[in-house]
Amino acid sequence: MKKLKHFGIMVNVPIILVFFVFADIISAQQNNLSEDYNACLPEIREYNRSLKTLPNISLTPDIVKVVRKMMEKQVKTVLQPYQKEIDGPNGTIGLRIFKPDKVNAVYMYIHGGGNLWGTAASDDSLNDNNARACKMAVISVEYHLAPEYPFPAQVEDCFSVARWLINNAASEFGTDKIFIGGGSAGAHLSALTAIYVRDSLKAIDKVLGVNLQYGIYDLGLTPSHRSATNTTPGLNKHILNEIMKMVFGKFSMEQLQSARFSPLYADLKNLPPAFFTIGTEDALLDDTYFMEARWRSAGNKTYLAVYPECVHGFNTVPLKISKIANTKINGWMKQLISGKKAKRNKL
Repeated sequence: MKKLKHFGIMVNVPIILVFFVFADIISAQQNNLSEDYNACLPEIREYNRSLKTLPNISLTPDIVKVVRKMMEKQVKTVLQPYQKEIDGPNGTIGLRIFKPDKVNAVYMYIHGGGNLWGTAASDDSLNDNNARACKMAVISVEYHLAPEYPFPAQVEDCFSVARWLINNAASEFGTDKIFIGGGSAGAHLSALTAIYVRDSLKAIDKVLGVNLQYGIYDLGLTPSHRSATNTTPGLNKHILNEIMKMVFGKFSMEQLQSARFSPLYADLKNLPPAFFTIGTEDALLDDTYFMEARWRSAGNKTYLAVYPECVHGFNTVPLKISKIANTKINGWMKQLISGKKAKRNKL
């Protein structure tokens, strides 16, 4: 095995991939790799030290319900969200909508949670901020969760929302400019949904961009995923293994690495610009590196934002680096809404 060092972390990759990874990282069309985040490191490290090590317990349906209950939270937002429901293949799908007075675009947001937990309200603070900063309606999807609704029910729900949005965005929100995005499992679902909009709905021209935050794009597991340990902060080896077993355990490796389930293996030509966010302490680091490279190699525009020593889901907690990361995403969205061309980074 060969190790690559980036932002102070050693990333394990097979030697055959060394040149591929290194060349693709430094040649990303737009990136933040020259920016100095040293001032943020003390707070990042303190936050990482505060994270509790998750117990090595086996996931069962009852344990999943307990975790869901523990994750329930209510936060105050500036905009008051409202609810809408649409029909889907697995029953009614709830939509949680933040709508500012002026709407320049619509953002289909897909929450994370390993397909097992999380709700449309999980990222209210983030969605409220996005709606106000970018003057766009944010629609958070209440897709059905496993194991009650086995995978790929989550994919099917997101496809249904995308279809409804393509057909109704203009009448509901006054614009047909659309973004698709989310974090973790939500990023995985977002990538698959963008491909569905291109191939099945033939409406990819309405999607301005795809916002992909620390997603899993290869269900067969990338090197950084495989090399995670039980001390990996934020998302460790044990919980990753338990999630993969509960959600995807019935599928063969051939199925898991098919384009239907793993967007890393899909035809990625003729897709919108994509913004990739990842922290170097994330077990899914390689998923982002590899997916950004393939998205760009297919002829699409990308922005790769890598943050030193940040863990999985870092931009949803109140850290200075989180504000920087979210502001950068908002700036990218506003630029696409305005139609202005971005300057290529000098490397």
